[in-house]
Amino acid sequence: MPLIKNKKIVISGGPGSGKTTLVNLLRDKGYKCFDEYSRILIQSSQKKGETNIFKSQPLFFSEEVWKGREDQYKKSGPSLGKAQKPYVFFDRGLHDVVAYLECIGAPYDSQKFDLSNCAYDMALLLPPWKAIYIKDKERKEDFEEAEKLYFYIKNTYQKNNIPIVEIPIQTPDVRISTLLEYLDHGKNT
Repeated sequence: MPLIKNKKIVISGGPGSGKTTLVNLLRDKGYKCFDEYSRILIQSSQKKGETNIFKSQPLFFSEEVWKGREDQYKKSGPSLGKAQKPYVFFDRGLHDVVAYLECIGAPYDSQKFDLSNCAYDMALLLPPWKAIYIKDKERKEDFEEAEKLYFYIKNTYQKNNIPIVEIPIQTPDVRISTLLEYLDHGKNT
């Protein structure tokens, strides 16, 4: 049985694994998509001279990303019921904030980053893909750090009982076809 309308699907994985490409392709196909919120903060901080705000101020940065992603999560609710497509996609979710903090060993207040009311219907995870991995102005991690982050991201979604589907390394068009076929055939039930 296929998922019903407005199911929240997060696309996550390590940095540089093709998430934003998939979100943009889904948007082109008419799906409601929310962009990666942290890039907005990174770009803003870079304009102020900060080269890597996550490394220099991980808790402040994470709190700001949390607020932005929480707002996206709330905006994806029942008011989107008139949408033509059955799913809402997120380029990263709230769980990623906690995964990043745990990966770097930063202490945080678990009540401030409470995942208990932030259930996504599914997490589509993209594994690290060295052939397409590049650093850019916002992505500062090297490939080994991306692999480590992937482990923490996957673990965080698993610990919070979010169903996970790993999308294999394939071309973006094949990944989209695989993803949509999976969702439309309800293999997640």
